Amino acid sequence: MTAGLYLSEVCDAIAGITISGVTVKDRDQIAGSWLSLPNVLYPNPSQDGFITGFTMQFDSMLQGANAPMTLNYTLNYRFLGTAIGDLGIFTHAYSSIVDKLVLIVNAILATPAPYSGRIQMSLGAVTMGAKEDPAGNVYYGADFALLIEELQN
Repeated sequence: MTAGLYLSEVCDAIAGITISGVTVKDRDQIAGSWLSLPNVLYPNPSQDGFITGFTMQFDSMLQGANAPMTLNYTLNYRFLGTAIGDLGIFTHAYSSIVDKLVLIVNAILATPAPYSGRIQMSLGAVTMGAKEDPAGNVYYGADFALLIEELQN
């Protein structure tokens, strides 16, 4: 068997996650502005990029596309909760974001990656605070790092 990156299948599995009150977007659904779409989880194209930390390690003395190898990378996702603006709703908005973060983390932990046994998906860093959408609108939200390990051949 020749090695092949399963990135599309992993992204599709993540986009298929059902989370109450949260819209989960796939990598081809990123929009310029989501001002009317709060409570959205999407692949984060900003900062360092959607895919970071890509490494490839051969698992035997063999090398090349048919050799056993392990691919590791991080997929970066962003959750946008409530638009920032009115400080009068801060306490309620913050509490709601924390509740949604718990739902998102639980859904990610409960979602098996595709090709069970060949792909491992685990949750990395989660940072909460003011987050921008691709158009520069600011929301209360969080960034999620999903650590992916693909066992090839």
